Amino acid sequence: MDAMLLVLAGGLAGCAGPELPPINLAAPGWTVQETQAVWRPKREAPELIGELLVATHPDGSRLVQFSKQSLPLVTAQANTNGWSLSSPLRSGRFGGTHTPTDRVPWFQLTELPPKKAPVSARWQLNTEASGTWRLANARTGESVEGVAP
Repeated sequence: MDAMLLVLAGGLAGCAGPELPPINLAAPGWTVQETQAVWRPKREAPELIGELLVATHPDGSRLVQFSKQSLPLVTAQANTNGWSLSSPLRSGRFGGTHTPTDRVPWFQLTELPPKKAPVSARWQLNTEASGTWRLANARTGESVEGVAP
């Protein structure tokens, strides 16, 4: 868990942005996909196995959440007004306006399984015909991988 905190603190220190409204995934228009996933916060960190949720709305809003045993470890939210990233393991919230940060994998995921190349050159997406996929940052060693829901 310490590795994840370092990634959040080091990659996003000092960021503050708009408070985004809570999302009601039961509201009309939301598409919610879930799958089992493995997250490695950095090269030397152990893998964390959990559940990955990706929810999108036609208005451009989205929510990505990585949880372990129903406890959200990372919650990333974006809409047309900005983005936010939070974790109950670290006090505070990070965020910004306009385009979400490309330093974390969560804002690269817009569907499950991911089909489009990441918007940032920091990240590489590998997909297999079997439905498995892996999003990785070669420089930091951070990765998220899963299977098609």
